[in-house]
Amino acid sequence: MKQFLIAILILFSFEANAQLDFLQGTWQGLKVNMGQANNKGQAIWFDFNIDKASKKLTGDARVEIPFTDYYALKIINGKVISKNEIEFEDAMFGNKKNSVRSYWCLLKGKLIYNEETGYLTGNFTSPDCRSEIGKITLYRSKYQMSKTDTVSLYHSWFNNFVNDLSRGWKAYYVRDAEMKNFEFKPVYFDHDKDILKPEFHEFLNQMVKIVQSHTDLRIKIIGNTDSNGSDTYNVDLSKRRADVIKNYLISLGIKADRIVIEFRGEKNPAASNATSEGKRLNRRVDFEFI
Repeated sequence: MKQFLIAILILFSFEANAQLDFLQGTWQGLKVNMGQANNKGQAIWFDFNIDKASKKLTGDARVEIPFTDYYALKIINGKVISKNEIEFEDAMFGNKKNSVRSYWCLLKGKLIYNEETGYLTGNFTSPDCRSEIGKITLYRSKYQMSKTDTVSLYHSWFNNFVNDLSRGWKAYYVRDAEMKNFEFKPVYFDHDKDILKPEFHEFLNQMVKIVQSHTDLRIKIIGNTDSNGSDTYNVDLSKRRADVIKNYLISLGIKADRIVIEFRGEKNPAASNATSEGKRLNRRVDFEFI
């Protein structure tokens, strides 16, 4: 029993430290002040350093007004509350540049990592600005946060991220993992039929979500048949099956120019046509991401 408890503690410690490793580094995203009307948000960056032993957090933060060169660089402190939750507070200002209309405030709050979406999200308040209260949403950055009097990156990423959130999309690395791990399944048809069965709707719906969450991704639909009938007839039947799937995907919002179809007739069997089961497996449509 004692050895079992020790093993559990070691496993928990390993998972917790692995989570801390993931949280360290640079995050970027959106800060929205709910205390101000018509607030479109600011770009915000965190550069975290987490001490695994003490669970203390130190680092830098940067807030930017999108599509301007106005910014504020801050030093932050905090601590890890649980494997997915951190607490932070701005300690002091570093460099900053502001317009006559902008005023930078110190922030404090909590952020929780959502493993399903890949985002760090949480609420913030300000010890020195009463109206500064709102929400922060961050994703793990591929870039370094600027600590000088320059914008971190061209701010086109900001609008892209706001659009991602409005669509309900997950962080890009979560979407990429889902795409790479997506399991394609054939859609099967009855003998000499091109009617899509409702039992395949859920699979196709999931595939649509993957394609829609990647603006540079297309789907290839490949129609097939068994060996019954002439070559000419089977090529046409395989095309009709591919077209049925294409039309269903279009009805779910996929644009036609993101779909490629092929129709191979009986030329690409998945199993032997010598048996009824083999023929059943050949009456299908296959898929690829391209």
